[in-house]
Amino acid sequence: MIKFWRGYKYVIAEDFTVQTAIIGHVVMDNLTSLDEDGCLKVRKGYPWDGNSGPCYDFDSSLKASCVHDVLCDYINMGSLPVELQPMVDQEYYVIATGKGMWWRWARARLLAIRWYMTGKGAKRFTRKVYEA
Repeated sequence: MIKFWRGYKYVIAEDFTVQTAIIGHVVMDNLTSLDEDGCLKVRKGYPWDGNSGPCYDFDSSLKASCVHDVLCDYINMGSLPVELQPMVDQEYYVIATGKGMWWRWARARLLAIRWYMTGKGAKRFTRKVYEA
């Protein structure tokens, strides 16, 4: 028997780190960790679904969507307080523009993320584990 999650498009092929504005919290799991100074480490094997909704996965948005998913996972697990959601959403914008996304596109995506997080995302779901 295997256990798996549905709905992932990507898996990290190589470890990476990114500096975030989420400071003062320490979170660690098997594939990710957030240090108190805001340094987020994502390890090889972390799965994520790319950009939500009808957004195309541009090179400039993939890292941003991965970091956003990790931080949202932390909130969903209760490892970060839900009050940090606006800062977590802002990380998408900061990383995407830092990777070369035109600020207007990044701003539109940020607004879409915030709209989405007030609906389905605000219900704090966790992915169902399937068995085969």
